[in-house]
Amino acid sequence: MVHQETTPKPVSQSHDITKITGKRLLYTYENGWLYEVYVKNSTTIDYRIYSGPVAKRWVKNQKVNIQLFAGNLFKISWCEPTGTAVTLCINLDARQHHGVIYFPRWVHLNASKTALFQNHHLLEMRRLRDSGPTYPIDVVNEFAELILVDDVGVDKEDVISMSPTEFAPTVERLCKKANLPHILAHFGEKWGSRDPINLVGKHLGFTYRNGWQHELYVRTASSIDYRIRSRLGSTWHSSDDQDASISRLIGPNRYIVSWTDVSSGISTSLTLDVDRLELHGVHFLPQWILTNIEELQLSLSSTAESGHRIVSSSPNSSENSVTDSRDAGNTYPLHHVVESTSFSLVEDCEG
Repeated sequence: MVHQETTPKPVSQSHDITKITGKRLLYTYENGWLYEVYVKNSTTIDYRIYSGPVAKRWVKNQKVNIQLFAGNLFKISWCEPTGTAVTLCINLDARQHHGVIYFPRWVHLNASKTALFQNHHLLEMRRLRDSGPTYPIDVVNEFAELILVDDVGVDKEDVISMSPTEFAPTVERLCKKANLPHILAHFGEKWGSRDPINLVGKHLGFTYRNGWQHELYVRTASSIDYRIRSRLGSTWHSSDDQDASISRLIGPNRYIVSWTDVSSGISTSLTLDVDRLELHGVHFLPQWILTNIEELQLSLSSTAESGHRIVSSSPNSSENSVTDSRDAGNTYPLHHVVESTSFSLVEDCEG
């Protein structure tokens, strides 16, 4: 085991996002879903969806958080009136895009109900969201390749001003010009390996400015152990052998780890730069946690460290208590937390 204690330091985070504001982006996911996003300004996007389970959906003036991380990764995240939460990681230089979408259960079961111009149906979207069901959250984790990057300027209302169906002929011409079949046939080849194997076995610790402490152990290429507490000395909430989507980004030792905690309903996406010992975290917290943090902490009454991994000795009844609080409390609106920090603990652990 290689153990490295580091002194947490403020991440040198650039707020210069001018390289992405005013950009119109057309991109295809590896699964063939075709999306268009216009970064209207530093806090707002418009978008259209041309294929996939929510094809024909389009939205104007969606409020978002945009940050620049690790020099050339633009992180865009937001919560929608449907209850869906989204995080995007965009590398304009490599034309690489990575998206994580957290669909509430009702959208997963009835995606076609969201395939409309959302701005004219906001009350209906919130009604459907609140009617549920919410859980389990369906986590979609996909890479995309940028087909078009067009600088059209900020605050333009005519960039996305018609439905996906009306604009489809133009998109078809753009896809033909870019040779979309070739892109899909050779998807991601120029990026190198996306295998996260070098992250497996790492035990990482970090603390946000708000005092919340986190530990993450990457158990396998698709599972993690994770624990969180709201302050030093408080009780940990633990999630062991949690299913997670783990992907390697282009560049040295950069990864995205995303999951939804089954018991609490917290959705998380972490972008890690292991060489620089820095990370960018996006968390979507259900409302009940903000008023009942003690219930979250009940899920782990005591912990033990066994070699290199986080081990929970809490009884199943405690986990059930958290799930009961989740189901009894309010989920929406989600509390959207965005933080950047450095690692305070790095361990390389043998399997």
